[in-house]
Amino acid sequence: MPILLVKVNNNDDAPDGPFRYRAGEIIVAFDDNHEFGTKEVPEAGNFYHVAITDKTLVEVQTYMQDWTHDPTTEQVSNQGNRRLIEVTSSMVSATGKNAFTQAGVVGLMATINTAYQNANAVYDSHTNTAFRFLVTVPQQGIDELIEMVNEAVRDMQYARRRWYITQSGMTYLSNNGGTVSGTAAQVSGYLRDGLLD
Repeated sequence: MPILLVKVNNNDDAPDGPFRYRAGEIIVAFDDNHEFGTKEVPEAGNFYHVAITDKTLVEVQTYMQDWTHDPTTEQVSNQGNRRLIEVTSSMVSATGKNAFTQAGVVGLMATINTAYQNANAVYDSHTNTAFRFLVTVPQQGIDELIEMVNEAVRDMQYARRRWYITQSGMTYLSNNGGTVSGTAAQVSGYLRDGLLD
């Protein structure tokens, strides 16, 4: 039975970066046989525990895995030394919180067009939740293109996409001694994916 470790308060004293958590953010999922440190137990006031009774730790970790919609970069066709590459992602947010925005995708395409002469990176399709664009690069430029796309993803990952517990869920946890348990369906009522905000 996995247990989600939820931050109770902001740790504003931490330097900005991956470990500067906000209240309600889920830090990690542990198995129920994990030996929690004295500062990790709800009584210490730093963390709450949410136990999920009908899933394994691996199932929860897979479900909550960061960036499960990383862009894919795939060769569509070739012509001599040139390769037509398709870059696709469903990691787009209308609000732009911790995800690609359409403006961000346009910026990425502009970076690619600057880096590669005749790259002609253009939208093939785009919505508020997904994009697909095509770019032409030399065969030896494919790995560099993939790294360019991955770097854009890392920049957004640093912007802290996080799973978190809603304010009503945090209130419920507080009223129940900082520890609750339930099925995934029950917990999903106050579990949120920060990518979708």
